Amino acid sequence: MLRFQTTTIAVYLFVVSSLLMSQAVAQFGSGARSSTKKQQTQVSCELLMVERVPPLAAQRWGEIFRRAGASVRVRQAMGTDRAEISETKRGSLRHVKATGLLERDGSVIFENRRFRQSQGAALAEWIRELKIYGAQGSDEGKPGFGLNRAQFDRVFQILAARVGRNPAGLQLTEALAAVGLPAALPLRMTPAATELLKKDVSHRAAPDGLSGLSRGTVVALLLNGAGLGFRPGRTPEGELELRVSPLTNAAATWPIGWPLDRPPITSMPKFVEIVPVEFEDVALVDVIHAISVQTEMPILVDQRRAFEASIPLNELKVNQEYRKMTWSGLLDRVTFPKLMRELLQDEAGTPFVFVTTRTVAQMNERAKQVERLLDQKAK
Repeated sequence: MLRFQTTTIAVYLFVVSSLLMSQAVAQFGSGARSSTKKQQTQVSCELLMVERVPPLAAQRWGEIFRRAGASVRVRQAMGTDRAEISETKRGSLRHVKATGLLERDGSVIFENRRFRQSQGAALAEWIRELKIYGAQGSDEGKPGFGLNRAQFDRVFQILAARVGRNPAGLQLTEALAAVGLPAALPLRMTPAATELLKKDVSHRAAPDGLSGLSRGTVVALLLNGAGLGFRPGRTPEGELELRVSPLTNAAATWPIGWPLDRPPITSMPKFVEIVPVEFEDVALVDVIHAISVQTEMPILVDQRRAFEASIPLNELKVNQEYRKMTWSGLLDRVTFPKLMRELLQDEAGTPFVFVTTRTVAQMNERAKQVERLLDQKAK
């Protein structure tokens, strides 16, 4: 039976100094790769006429495209023609070809975009985006972080690898370095993230229990402690990177863990094992630590959200009269109502528990975000 003495188990609370924050900016600030040749991009467009179109409409579009900085060719559609955007590369030269449909009403359609002749400025902006980001365009605001399946799978594969070394006790800069991200997927601080790190140096060091987890979950957790999150993205050169920004930004971020792909009884059997428990006036952090030890399950606490919600984790005491219950049920009891727990797994499928202050509405929104990411991975 689990009994507690009123001993104190160290809680993972550390302060990040302003010196280390400066190092964080220096080490992760740019994330830029060196390049010997600057990439040049040419954009050409082709308009396919499926129906009869007034000749004057084709002439006007020719002038509009030229003002937008792209050459254009108008011709009758053939049997195998379709609207698409493709690109080819030769050395430092990238050629983007956009094939669209010239409609009877004079508008043009490129995949999911429609332009009318009065929207020359919008067309010019789209052409500019193609010149910067290539056929895929900018990744901002797009599902799956704007990555195609191959890119998303590549990112997921890299982030599913175990952390390089245990970051426990390390401050943010050192902890992120300990994760061991490869040069092919660097971490880049956005200007907003850099400013946040300069203004707020009261971040905690990495907790224990991270050594067996994957890179993606650990990086998301470490950044979360500083009020930051990350999202994969594409550079104008088509390379991949992890962009760090404040969690207050509207853009979706990589989640701290994913839904279990197996029921708890098979993925975390000790966590649902029924045991007798009894204790009185014991520190909540001690109970959480004991459950983690007994179940051999990492239990990670969202220290940042608890602090923002004015929940004094180190001062909370809990009681439990003699009763038989699962470890999972016990954790539910001692954290309710101020906290709640999620049963999750990392990118490699390793289960863990995340204790946080999220409301039901926040949990539902997070579930929707993760579902969208999983849909992208499955496509």
